[in-house]
Amino acid sequence: MKRVLLGTVLATSSAMAFAGGSYVTGNVQSHSKDIHGSSMTSTLEAGHTFDTTERGGLTVLTEFDGIQIGNAVEGKSSSPYITLGVEQAYSLTDNLWVAAGYHHLLHDGDFIQARPLVKIGYNFDNGVAISNRTRWHLDQTNAAGAEDDVRTDNAISYQMQSQPVQLKYNNVYMWDAKVMDHEVRATWTKAGVQPYVEWRNQADDANNALVLGASLGF
Repeated sequence: MKRVLLGTVLATSSAMAFAGGSYVTGNVQSHSKDIHGSSMTSTLEAGHTFDTTERGGLTVLTEFDGIQIGNAVEGKSSSPYITLGVEQAYSLTDNLWVAAGYHHLLHDGDFIQARPLVKIGYNFDNGVAISNRTRWHLDQTNAAGAEDDVRTDNAISYQMQSQPVQLKYNNVYMWDAKVMDHEVRATWTKAGVQPYVEWRNQADDANNALVLGASLGF
């Protein structure tokens, strides 16, 4: 079950959501361009997984994204985006898992997007894991220029057999905006605090970011 719940977050987060346990994860991001409103931003996320069935767990989570800690860009700085989420995972076999959920996105106290999602993944016995998350971004503001979109995360990871290190590549694509991100991460996976380093190429090379973070399951 622990492997299944780890698989549910492979595409989007470093959080190690353990069966019947909690997790907290956070990072600091240094940006090469000014597309996030600040030269440095931070993300914090916490959640808890409940054993709802013998082969599945329900995770509830809260994320604060785009916390601006660097030099603010005039006219682009803003408060963090807050996600309230719930995801139900289910193990179909010892290797194959699926999940479905919903993310509720808030900004400045306003409900701006509804984000239903589905996930599927497969964990091979040799340490390789693959996963897909498809999430719909449904605008709730009716603001000029605001449109619905669909985001897909396709990830492949490898847990080294001789070292407590996981390597992962994640491809992010926004289907209506037609922009792509590339994310490459290395995570130290020993029990306890699990630090990671990541490089992100965002929005078709509009920004490069160096990300330093860590996760803890308890």
